[in-house]
Amino acid sequence: MSSYNIRLEKDTLKVDFAKTPSGEAIKVDGDQIVKDIAKQLDQMISTGEIKGGKLLKIYGRISVLGSYTFAHQLGHLCGAIAVSDTRLNAYVVVISTTPDYPLGTRINFKTGETIQRPPLPSMEPSFLTYWEDDILVARIKNGGEVDGDQILKDAKIQLENLINSGKLSGSKKLLKINGRSTVLASFFIANKLAHQYSAIAVFDPKIGYVVTISHSQGYQVGQILNIENHVNYKPVKIVLCGPPNTGKTVLRDGLKEVILRLKSAPKDFYSISGCPDGDGAFYSETAKKYSELAKELKAEYKAKFTPEFATAKARDIQRIKNSLLLFDVGGEISPENKLIMSEATHAVILAKTETEVIEWQNFCQNQLKKPIQIIAIIYSNYMAKEDKVERKDSILTGIVHHLERGEDVSHRPMIQALASEIVKLVNLS
Repeated sequence: MSSYNIRLEKDTLKVDFAKTPSGEAIKVDGDQIVKDIAKQLDQMISTGEIKGGKLLKIYGRISVLGSYTFAHQLGHLCGAIAVSDTRLNAYVVVISTTPDYPLGTRINFKTGETIQRPPLPSMEPSFLTYWEDDILVARIKNGGEVDGDQILKDAKIQLENLINSGKLSGSKKLLKINGRSTVLASFFIANKLAHQYSAIAVFDPKIGYVVTISHSQGYQVGQILNIENHVNYKPVKIVLCGPPNTGKTVLRDGLKEVILRLKSAPKDFYSISGCPDGDGAFYSETAKKYSELAKELKAEYKAKFTPEFATAKARDIQRIKNSLLLFDVGGEISPENKLIMSEATHAVILAKTETEVIEWQNFCQNQLKKPIQIIAIIYSNYMAKEDKVERKDSILTGIVHHLERGEDVSHRPMIQALASEIVKLVNLS
């Protein structure tokens, strides 16, 4: 069974990660997903199912690794390729050789209306590209929220400046790329660089560098490269835990925004979900503007919390070597959460009552494979009007108010205090 599904409906490729007949997500690593994407696209192109044309739209979930393979396989077939961005309720043109669809053009999901946003006034770029040793770093710059089409345009400027400087000559057989990127920017980078190198390998925090594009017999798409990655620090892995309906996902998204803005935060900060509830990275940002679309996507992507899911998620968390990882888990004291949370180094408890706090303290300190340090105990009070930040026995505590899905909570005092506390742990590790 393939780990990835691709089907053509008129001028749109519908894509998504595969599920079992019972609706559970098939858990495989990024290297297998890339292999399956390449295989399916080869078949669809060779049979003439995908013929190209003026515009090809792609709708669905795509990983950054998959973006490179999609861009390379399809980029030469179409005048333009536009990829869905639910945060904008639109497709965004990521590859273009036609004036009809300039790069960055938005195409509304329902109406098909095209919108070309004018350049923003002078501002710091939202995307950076530069060399670090022999690795091309392509990453979103830590800072405030910027729409995906603007990030794409900034990625274009940055990459073309690097190429024009002569520092990206394409003389090497293998190009390694690392950094926290977006799917939209990755499509552009892949299309721009695909034919300048024998192969391109992109870093996946869970498994290492994966070959996503290859023109050489020496490298195969989906191949994991055995590249030494000396880690001279102890990774900090923070789990956000507590009973259901307290706002853990909202808290996670707020913390993510604050940490990305902190100058002292590590560049390799990584945030994931540890539960299959459909609240992926897309959810909160989509919900801010398009709540109904976010609900539809959550219902579509929600999966079951099975032992197989827990085993795969625990393995992912264990293998991630980034200096800082932040993840949330489901709201039950269960064998599945025991397996996942045992890979954490520290915990933040979010609860509504003291009884709930005691239950989760006991879980963190007495029921996991080894006790994990609790760095914060926070009471979620939806009806409160303000936060309350305190400290008790070296543990951050207090109240966070009104954790509402779709709202930007990154300005809340408690969330800012907790973000600073988390980043300090990295600097001490």
